[in-house]
Amino acid sequence: MTRHFVVALSLALVAATASAKEPAECAHVLGNGQPALSQPAGRTQLLCYRAYAVLYSAQTRTALWSAERLTRESVEAARSLPRDSDFYEEERLPAADRAHLQDFSRSGMDRGHLAPSGDVADKASQAESFSLANVVPQNSLSNRRTWSHIETSTRRLARQYGAIQVVTGPAFSKTSATLNSRVRIPDFLWKAIYVPGVGAAAYVVRNDATPAYSAISIDELTHFTGVDPFPALTRAQRSQPIDLPAPTPHPGEKPSRRVKFSWLVSGESLADKSPAGSIHRLVGDAGALATLLLAYAR
Repeated sequence: MTRHFVVALSLALVAATASAKEPAECAHVLGNGQPALSQPAGRTQLLCYRAYAVLYSAQTRTALWSAERLTRESVEAARSLPRDSDFYEEERLPAADRAHLQDFSRSGMDRGHLAPSGDVADKASQAESFSLANVVPQNSLSNRRTWSHIETSTRRLARQYGAIQVVTGPAFSKTSATLNSRVRIPDFLWKAIYVPGVGAAAYVVRNDATPAYSAISIDELTHFTGVDPFPALTRAQRSQPIDLPAPTPHPGEKPSRRVKFSWLVSGESLADKSPAGSIHRLVGDAGALATLLLAYAR
């Protein structure tokens, strides 16, 4: 009860500050502008937190994106902060629109952070990161390995360059499943990174146990997901991805494999290495091309 009271109080203070100084823009996080949607998304609500901001969708009952500004100082401070918070329902959202704790009960999936708790530098911000508005249903193996490795590499970039902008989100298909007939399960997850003075690119993974990822341009990500994480970028910055570091594995874990984006969306398994697999790969490439064409045509 005490922890939930502290979370509620901190959210109230942030909301009051936002209303007085920067209504609805979350300018402390979105200083370079808000991510843009290229297609209608139904009823949405922008929510500001101490360390991040989300655009929440009543249709999917998840965020469409979660944005952060990471600095060398904040990331270093986060390294020594113990993880000690509880997930909670976002009471700023109507009850019918928000995800509920019971939606994830016995689902077999993790409550995957979009803005990870490991990015934040203080206890109040960490507690806010456990809002279900900042969560998607995520495959447990990916969440704890490939995706966790990507989060670690993202923090390394912040330490290397001093400050970066990060936007993370889900990608759905028309046939995406749901939890409890309420919360949509993403088919893919992505994390877009902009390094001022250097450029931008995005990681993409399947929302399954496949130990693989792709690194693509912001243009490719925007066409695929319908979300433009950094609308202010120049044409060159959008079309030419910077080199992103390979996801950093935990001690004793194998690194994830970097694969072509066309392969990632094809649905092919990394385990298929038999001679017949060559034929399957050709078929998979054709299927991937069809998938991408459909995504780009939305």
